[in-house]
Amino acid sequence: MIEIAHQYKQAPVKRKDISKHQKISSYYLENILITLKAQHLISTVRGARGGFTLERSPKKITMYQIVTALEGSIAPAECIDTPECCSRTATCAARKFWVKLHDAQMNVLTKTTLQDLLDMEISSGQQIDYSI
Repeated sequence: MIEIAHQYKQAPVKRKDISKHQKISSYYLENILITLKAQHLISTVRGARGGFTLERSPKKITMYQIVTALEGSIAPAECIDTPECCSRTATCAARKFWVKLHDAQMNVLTKTTLQDLLDMEISSGQQIDYSI
């Protein structure tokens, strides 16, 4: 996403360029791009000058949207998303901890945009490695 964000409103980014800059397999990247496209975070431009573009401004794409598009729920335990799955939900001390952790993650991910990552990269003076 950061590679595509660099070219926002300029030109589509080719898969081979993303693969090269991020040092990941083109085949692995293809699966990521398909998922991001299905979640309406990126678009495909066909043709010789084609590639991938952001669906909207980097300021309007949160890290929460990216992470959940690729990973699904970020809940650390099933009972966070589905409290009815456990009869102990109301009294479980562990669940209270998981809710607190989940809330902290949600806070950071929903308040951080793709533009924030671009700005961090610019302020550091070098390209940041975002690979996991």
